[in-house]
Amino acid sequence: MPVRVYWEDTDAGGVVFYANYLKFFERARTEWLRRLGLNQHTLREQTGGMFVVSSAQIKYHQPARLDDLLTVTA
Repeated sequence: MPVRVYWEDTDAGGVVFYANYLKFFERARTEWLRRLGLNQHTLREQTGGMFVVSSAQIKYHQPARLDDLLTVTA
């Protein structure tokens, strides 16, 4: 799932602020569910269930910068 780095995602140095990677993960997860034909809002209304992230761990390998196109994978 490609995710573009926008100005709002970066700090003053043009590097992605560390916590914003979680937003990228959430965007990718939502798009993945859409591709599977699952709409989170509809799923919650119809079943009362929803996907919840109970923990997350991130290992940063290198910085992402303004206008980079990142690939988010599971």
